Amino acid sequence: MSTLDMTNNTIEFPFCQNNLDEFHTFFNAINFKLSLCICIFGCITNVLNFIVLSQKDLRTHINYILTGLAISDFLVMLVYFPYALDHAFSINSRPERLTYGYAHYIYTHAMLSQTAHTVSIFLTITLALWRYISVCHPSCKNAFMNRTLWAIIASYVISPIICLPYYMSLTIQSKSTYVYKGNMTEYKTSNINDTESQFLATIDEENGDFEKYTKYYVQVSSFYMSYNQAFLWVYSVIIKLLPCMLLTYFSVQLVRTLYEAKKRKEKLSGNLQMSAKLLNKKKQADRTTKMLIAVLFLFLITEVPQGILGLMSAVLHQDFYLHCYQKLGDLMDFLALLNSSINFILYCSMSRQFRDAFTKIFLPRCLVRTQRRIANGNGFAEVDSHGRHVETMHETQMTQL
Repeated sequence: MSTLDMTNNTIEFPFCQNNLDEFHTFFNAINFKLSLCICIFGCITNVLNFIVLSQKDLRTHINYILTGLAISDFLVMLVYFPYALDHAFSINSRPERLTYGYAHYIYTHAMLSQTAHTVSIFLTITLALWRYISVCHPSCKNAFMNRTLWAIIASYVISPIICLPYYMSLTIQSKSTYVYKGNMTEYKTSNINDTESQFLATIDEENGDFEKYTKYYVQVSSFYMSYNQAFLWVYSVIIKLLPCMLLTYFSVQLVRTLYEAKKRKEKLSGNLQMSAKLLNKKKQADRTTKMLIAVLFLFLITEVPQGILGLMSAVLHQDFYLHCYQKLGDLMDFLALLNSSINFILYCSMSRQFRDAFTKIFLPRCLVRTQRRIANGNGFAEVDSHGRHVETMHETQMTQL
């Protein structure tokens, strides 16, 4: 958001005014180039996520949610990409960024970015809830899983409604400036009263020395100025901290379940012939749960700081928002972009089935055949259709996302 007007009885924040000034200057110099790289990487990886997770062999309820998450994360990247590109290479000059069209672009960019990110938040909560029910309350599993598609659709429909206060918090404002034609030196930079406006307009009409130049900005609206405390409470608690608390609860419960499952497997390890199938099934479920916990943990790293800073802005003073929160805004945006782009790495590193499907789609067949011949030539008993070494039947079973 744009800078707000200062209020009376200001509260000083020496740390923010000194240390954060230096950090803000440093990070702002590299932020947009880094963000541009993240956007390019994230667009590619989320398209790959969508393609792989849409395969017939991977069509499960959890994967449906991950596919919806890939779409929303892709939209986050796609919306931010032209903004980062413009600021990274200064495609538009400063006067061009003060036009009416560019102001509308910034407003639309802010609305779409917030909406797409809110969709990702709701889908992440749905993902955590579905896995929590599947692992901790298996008797209720079918009732929820049958509503997976409706939950995904609801995330995309409800998010714009939740974001309505944010839409109302920004507006496009204009400011008129009279510029001397001779050397384009700005004559007035503040709001001009009626007397000055008439005087300069008369000079402009008679002598042609001055011309009126209108600048357009995206600034906070009168709605926000009237209800800024309520807005910060809603934004920080409902949109940020409440989802984080839910995700923390679900994650803790999943970790606890993993620990209990590990203890049970240790007890069953004495009779491998009778429990091999059961142990392998539990191992698959544990891998899935660990991967989803990693997804949730990365989400918490991104959202918790922003929620806490928003809450502190509501509790402490408006000046905290001006001097502290805004100076960390670029970092918060960068972390959100990073979180939306990194899931592909998690899937590849923690899911064998995802890796196998990715290899089948994108790895050249000649390379797969070469790997199979090499494996057979080295005396391996069996090589599956993906060129993977297989020794026992239970090792061929793949982890389900």
